Amino acid sequence: MSVAYYIVLDNDEPGFDTFVNGKAIAHAIEELDQLCEQADLPMLESFVGQSAEDIEDMLGEDIDWPEDGELEHVWHTADAGIAYIEAVIHAIQNMQHGLQASDEVLEDLEEYKNVLEQAKKVGAKWHLALDI
Repeated sequence: MSVAYYIVLDNDEPGFDTFVNGKAIAHAIEELDQLCEQADLPMLESFVGQSAEDIEDMLGEDIDWPEDGELEHVWHTADAGIAYIEAVIHAIQNMQHGLQASDEVLEDLEEYKNVLEQAKKVGAKWHLALDI
């Protein structure tokens, strides 16, 4: 099974390619959650815009979602996403013990940041979605 987190914009035709790989992020999600907790950052799942029920249906299992995260129809500003991604990149780069597959995770995060920088230019909002 190939799981990935990808970016969805509120603009269906932004004028640029919104593709991000997102597979390394999905595979490292437990480590990233721990890192975010240690760095006092929101969990990546807090940016997911699909309903928890939709994602659980795709996975065929129940998921322990953050209690403070609205998971349905939530759009975030590009600035908020860029700041978050930069904070996660900084936290990874300053870890004492490296993240497994950190190069691939950092590559995914840079792809996210690139898309969000372009989204900012066209005033688009975003959220993450899970692809299985």
